Amino acid sequence: MPRFQTDDNFDDDPAVARAGTAAMGLYYRCGVYVAGHLLDGFIPSEIASQYGTPEWAKRLTDAGLWETVPGGHYMPLYFPHGNKTREKVLAEREAKSGRQQRWLEKQRNPSPAQRRVYRPSTRPSDNGSRDGPKDDALPSSLTGRRGGAAPSGAQRGAPSAQPVTEALRAGLPPGHRRAPDHAQAAAAAAARQALTRKAPP
Repeated sequence: MPRFQTDDNFDDDPAVARAGTAAMGLYYRCGVYVAGHLLDGFIPSEIASQYGTPEWAKRLTDAGLWETVPGGHYMPLYFPHGNKTREKVLAEREAKSGRQQRWLEKQRNPSPAQRRVYRPSTRPSDNGSRDGPKDDALPSSLTGRRGGAAPSGAQRGAPSAQPVTEALRAGLPPGHRRAPDHAQAAAAAAARQALTRKAPP
C-alpha cells in the first residue's frame, strides 16, 4: 500500500501552526486513507467527519491545507509533497506482477541453457562418519611411507626391539626383542639373579 508523504520540514510550515495540533491529526489520518485508496488527494466528506470534527476541517481549510470540493475536500499539497498518482501506482503494480509472472514461467519451463545437470561430487566429503571409506588415502608425507610401501614389521604385528633404557631396567641386553609377558618376567628374574651373584660382597 502506498505511504502518505509530506515534506521533511512540513512541521515548520506556518499553515501547520495556524491549523493547530488537533486539526493536523485529522490531516495526517485522512492523508493515509487517501494514499491507501488511491484517491489522488480527494477526501470524501464521510471520512472527514468520521475522523475529526467540523471545526478541525474548517481550521485546515482556513489554513489553506484543505480545499472544499463537491463531495468532500481536496489536499492541494498531496502531489507537491511526493505522493504518487493513482495511474502511476497501478502501472508499477502491473509491471511488478509481469516480472513475477515471467520469473515463474522461467522456473516452470527453463530453457536448455538454464538447465543444470547434477552429478555426484568427486571432492572428499566433510562428513567423515558417513563418507570416510570413500575418501582418498592419506599422502605419504603424513604416513611416513614412501611410494606406497607396505607397513613395517612393527606395524604388521611383529615384536619390536626393546628400548635401551627399558631393557636395562628389566635386566635385558639392548636390542632384545620384546617377548610375551610371562617370558619377559622370567627373563627379568633370571637377569636380576645373575646381577646379584656378580655383585661384590
